[in-house]
Amino acid sequence: MENKYQFRARIRNVNYEYLEDYQINNDYNTIGEAVDAIIAEHRELSKNNWSLNYITNVVTSQVSKGVQAEVKKAMLGINHADRNTQILIELVQGFMQHYEVEGIITTEVHSPIFMKEVERLVKERITKQKQKKDSRVR
Repeated sequence: MENKYQFRARIRNVNYEYLEDYQINNDYNTIGEAVDAIIAEHRELSKNNWSLNYITNVVTSQVSKGVQAEVKKAMLGINHADRNTQILIELVQGFMQHYEVEGIITTEVHSPIFMKEVERLVKERITKQKQKKDSRVR
């Protein structure tokens, strides 16, 4: 038989009524047994709560790292595209200054055939790159 500690305690009436109800509903012989059961349940719930908090923190950390990696990849792609766009703008501006071009006709006014061909080519190239990227094993 295990050692038991006897002590006197004062508790509020509602808590004593709860202990009595718990004792009756769970078929305990004494209120002491009911208190022991409640404490055991509390310990188990506290342990489970700690485990859930731990799992939540680990999952949150892993998801955060994954999202950060994907955002970093996207930012590198955006920076690369931005750099290339700026290079093209500088080249076109230099070309226009060299030939002293004062005005241009935009594609909204006149869309040449080669422009549609270039747009199609770029669209296909981007689609192939996306398919290649999506088919990589992670």
